[in-house]
Parts: sequence; structure tokens; C-alpha cells
Amino acid sequence: MKFFSRIICLTSLCFISHSLIAQDNPSANTRQLSLQECIDIAVANNLTIRTTELNVLQDQVALEQSKADLLPSLNANTGFGYNVGRSINQFTNEYVDQPVTQQNMGITADVILFNGFRKLKTIKRNKLNLLDSQYGLKAQQNEITLDVVEAYVQTLLNAELLRNAQFTSQSTQSQLERTRRLVDAGSLPIGNVLQLESQAATDELNIINATNNLALAELQLRQLLLIPEDEIIEVEEPVFDLPESIQLPNSAYEIYQQSAMDLPQIKQAEAQVDAAQYGIAIAKADFYPRLNLSGGLFSQYSSIAPPQIPVSGTNNITRVFPTENFLVVPDGLPGFEAGSRIPVFTEAELPAEFTDNTYLNQLDFNFRRFVQLNLSIPIFNNWQVRSNVSNAQIGLENARLNEVNQRNLLRQTIEQVYLNVRFNAQQYQAAERRVAQFQRAFEDTERRYQAQAIDVYAYNQAQNDLTAAEADALQTKYNYLLSLKVLDFYLGKPLTF
Repeated sequence: MKFFSRIICLTSLCFISHSLIAQDNPSANTRQLSLQECIDIAVANNLTIRTTELNVLQDQVALEQSKADLLPSLNANTGFGYNVGRSINQFTNEYVDQPVTQQNMGITADVILFNGFRKLKTIKRNKLNLLDSQYGLKAQQNEITLDVVEAYVQTLLNAELLRNAQFTSQSTQSQLERTRRLVDAGSLPIGNVLQLESQAATDELNIINATNNLALAELQLRQLLLIPEDEIIEVEEPVFDLPESIQLPNSAYEIYQQSAMDLPQIKQAEAQVDAAQYGIAIAKADFYPRLNLSGGLFSQYSSIAPPQIPVSGTNNITRVFPTENFLVVPDGLPGFEAGSRIPVFTEAELPAEFTDNTYLNQLDFNFRRFVQLNLSIPIFNNWQVRSNVSNAQIGLENARLNEVNQRNLLRQTIEQVYLNVRFNAQQYQAAERRVAQFQRAFEDTERRYQAQAIDVYAYNQAQNDLTAAEADALQTKYNYLLSLKVLDFYLGKPLTF
């Protein structure tokens, strides 16, 4: 038994000494964090929250793009080509068989005048989608906040359980030393020492278990905060008083009504319903005609243009040109010799002014522009629009069911929290009374043991009963504290001690 006790003591000392070195050594990189600091760190480091923040940014971009879609589109284009072989001369409309270098360029603009107000409805839907993602981000922040509060309170509980186990062990060691002196003096049998040594070994095992539980709680908190493993953290142990009685609302439904107006998961569900309604309106917009206005500026260059080209914008004049044809003068025509040939002339409308065929002059000559109004009327598109409307209506029903589900989940959660507060308060009060009773019983047992009126077995039993009662009281204390903090969250109160 002594050998087993020594092993337990050595193991416990290793755990305790490691903890003390980490706390005393500045190089251990210890951080002491309050509850609010833990919440802030967890929210800042959580990867799910950071991913949702990116979704919010995407929805912001989508909203800005839908607003920009109301503006006309403007595009410029150009193309360069080199042709070898048979091609058409754009100036004479005749086929030529020679290398041709050509370039086309233009600017086009297009604006939708009417499309069933699809773009305006898309903007409104994208605003709701942005609200959806923003409320979703807030809901995830609230979720990680509650997780941190639970882990924080669990760490406080395990730290206090460890101190309670250490205090119990010190009490047993003190009683063991006194009993050894009495045994050495012949006042008590050796069995009392053996029994207390067994109890001391049990106490040391309880310290090890409590130390492990504290380390696990700190590990869970550190993982929620995404703090590196080599960085040791300590939670601040706040001073707080738990009320013996608490004034709760008349029913959980009152808390639900207040929370439903403020909590982001409900607002998110409502935004999803509104967005789905706009989704139906957007799908129905394809039933309407589409009217758009377009225009453009174009020009081109060709290497086979003639050396002289008309000046852009000049007026045409009538010019007379001789042809290759001739008229033969018949006999008997006065003033003309019979058989003589008279040249035939023709008239043509030609530009009044020509210029050299330079690159810029040719672009100016070939410059053209257009304006076009297009109307598209949907008649039959394989029921595609009707199918889109049906799918949008199904999406609306899903959004409505999700809203009902979120409200039901919130109501059920608040009902559970409401009962937990009442039940934990009663448990805490009963546990405190139980500890007080066991404390008095242990004090009486200790006096009787010191007077040698009872044996060590009765003493150990009283001490174990007190230790168990204190552990139960600590558990109920922090269960009560956690339920109060969760209730404060749903009541919209700050999560402070």
C-alpha cells in the first residue's frame, strides 16, 4: 500500500510541478484571458466565420454588379488581317487576286429599355441576399460565442474542482501526520495509519484526474480559439455571486417573442423568404417582351484602295466623261460628213474633292454609324419560363418552411433554457444546503476522531461524503452559472460576470 501511495504521489507531483513551471517561467508564453477576450479571439480566428465573411463580400459584389447592369454597355473592337488570293475590292466591288492587308475597328453600345423590370427586381433580391449572408454571419458568431462561454465555464469548474481536490489532499495529509504521531506513541493502532495512507493515495488520484480534466477543458477552449498548442492560456477567474432566486419572465414564450425580433437566424430566414418572392417575380419577367437600344461606330482600312479617295463629307457634282463608244453619221445629216464617227459622252455623279489615300484619310472616308431598336417578344420557349417560375415557387415554399423550422428550434431551445435555469437554481440551493450539512457532520466526526471516540473508517467516510457533496455543489454551481449566461444571451444582455 505504501509503495502504491508513493507512486501516486510522485505522478501527481510531476503534473503539479509542470503546471507551476509553466506559470512561473515567462518563456512559457502564458496568456490570461477574460471571457470577452476569448469570445473576440474565437470570432476573429474561426475559419467558418471567415468563410462566411467572404460570402458576405461576394453578395456585396453581386449587389453592386446588379446596380451596374442598369447602365449601358460599351465595347470597342478591332481586327487585323492579311489575305492572299482571290478577294473583293471593297472600293470597286470587283474580284482581285493579290495580297490584301485590312483592318476593321468599331465601338458598340447597348442598353435595355424594358425587360419586365427584371433588373430592378434583381437588385432588390440581391439586397435581401446580402442581408441573408450578413444575418448568417451574425448567427455563426453567436454560435461560436455560446460555445466559448460553455468551454470557459467548464474550465472554471475544473479549476475549482482541482483546488478542492488539493485542499482535501492537504487535509488528509495533516490528519495522517497527526495519526502517525499517535501510533508512534502507542495511542492508536497501526491500522489507522494504513487506512489514512489509502485515503491519501485516493486523494492524489483525484488530483491527477482533476488536473487532466482541467487540461482537457483548456485544450477545448484553446481549440475553439485556434490558439497554438505551445501557447499556454489561463482564464481569468471572475468574482461573481449567484442569486439564490431569479425573477424569470412569466413564461418561456415571452422570452421567445423578444428573441425572435432580435436574433439573426430568424431575420435571416425572413430575408430568405423575401428573396424567394423576388425570385418568382424575376422568373415571371421572362413572360414580357424585351426592348433594347443599340448603336455603333465603325471604320475600316484596306491596302488595295485607289491612290485617291473622296474627301469625307464632300458633295457630289455631275461630270461628263467620254466613253469608248462612237456614233457613225448617216447620209444626209446636215453639217456632218457621212460616215464620220462622233464620240459618245456620259454623265456621272462624283465627289467634288479627292484626297490622298493615307491611313487616317481612309478611316475617315469609311467611317459609318448606326442606331438600332430591337424588340423581342417571347411566344414559345419549350415551357422554360413556366418551369423557372415553378422552381421559384418551390424555393419560396422551402424558405417559408425553413423560417417555421427556425422559429420552432428557437422556441424549443428557449423552453429548454428556461427550464434549465429554474431546475439548476433549485439544484444549486439544495446542493449548498447539503454541503453545509455534511460540513457540520464532518466537523463533528473530526472532533470525535481526535478524541478517539470513533475509528478511522468513520472519519474517512465522513470526509469522502463531504468531498463528494462539495464536488456536486461545484457542478451545480457552474451549471447554474452557465444556464444564467445562456438566458442572458437570449434576453439580449451582455455576457459578462
